[in-house]
Amino acid sequence: MIDLVLIWQLLVVFEVALFSSYTLVMYIYSKKEEQLPINNKLPTVTLVIPMYNEEKVIREKIENTSLIDYPEDKLEVIILDDYSTDSSEVISTKAINESSLKARVVKNDGGKGKARGLNWIFSKISSDITVITDSDALLKEDALLQIIKNFTDPKIGGATGKIVILSDKARFSKSQEDSYRFYFDVWRQGESKIASVSVCNGPLMGFRTELLHKIKIDPNAYADDSDMLYKIIKLGYRVVYDKKAVVYERVPLTVKGRTIQKMKRINGLRKVYLNNFQLIGKGRFGKIIYPYALLTHIVSPLVILLLTILYPLVMLKEPLYLGFLILLVLPKIGKIAVSFVTTQLIMNFSFLVPTGGSWEAVEDARYDLNSTNDK
Repeated sequence: MIDLVLIWQLLVVFEVALFSSYTLVMYIYSKKEEQLPINNKLPTVTLVIPMYNEEKVIREKIENTSLIDYPEDKLEVIILDDYSTDSSEVISTKAINESSLKARVVKNDGGKGKARGLNWIFSKISSDITVITDSDALLKEDALLQIIKNFTDPKIGGATGKIVILSDKARFSKSQEDSYRFYFDVWRQGESKIASVSVCNGPLMGFRTELLHKIKIDPNAYADDSDMLYKIIKLGYRVVYDKKAVVYERVPLTVKGRTIQKMKRINGLRKVYLNNFQLIGKGRFGKIIYPYALLTHIVSPLVILLLTILYPLVMLKEPLYLGFLILLVLPKIGKIAVSFVTTQLIMNFSFLVPTGGSWEAVEDARYDLNSTNDK
């Protein structure tokens, strides 16, 4: 007879061992000092802002970009319009003219879609570094200077910044995201020190332009940021996480919007992971980081689903296990536990959301920040 309690216990042990070892290893490495070579000569940078129906946020993005601390003669700003059907182009052109920002709106001529648009624009960029940032994300004034510092190391081909969530602090979606972000920072810092990150933050990422000329983003990859990451790694370069390069991102205002957004990101990320299985066992990335990425994103969600399904049956046989529910109401621990379990469960059902569709979830994250303060 199958011992459900024993199976449940073994699954719990697997989850605890997986995430505690992952967090411990990454925490230890995150504390490791890494001295970058000093280079007082700043490289030329092209800042690309992909735009599709961003009329609610594009003016704020342009105003924010105009405040970036970087020499004007070394910075080019391109707003890449991906066949917008609203007033994005008109608003962005007017905002540029009214600001001190040296920027231009370029219509995507590489085929509809962010990945196709980026592939097309990369071939026309000649600056040393290309930085990509989302239209609905706001950069800290020194974000460019911070992320560019990483490229003094010739082995680093890319760098991604730290996301800080912008939204009403009382919202459930915001508190969940904050709980997750603490561990995300530890994991990414550790991965950077070992070799390369396993996930790239799309709101702010930079790459050596010469490397972007050698790759093509998968047009069907929703996670175009991580698709670029793995292609750069395959070229033999590191992609690192810089917690000092800060980008502010909105969280969808509803739990539904946040859930759909997570599902879409997970769909794209899983596809990237499975498409790069040949990296397993290659170098420190393939021996340490990539296996953990597969376990936490592919295997762990299934384990959490089984644990959840079996839990009522286990409690009937062993009522003492009801005590696990106490974890959910403990300060801080409860938020982390709810965020973790919710995210892992969502991963199992992410296939229900079309990767390229459901604009509703994206729209839910586009709003006037000032208007949320009074709600």
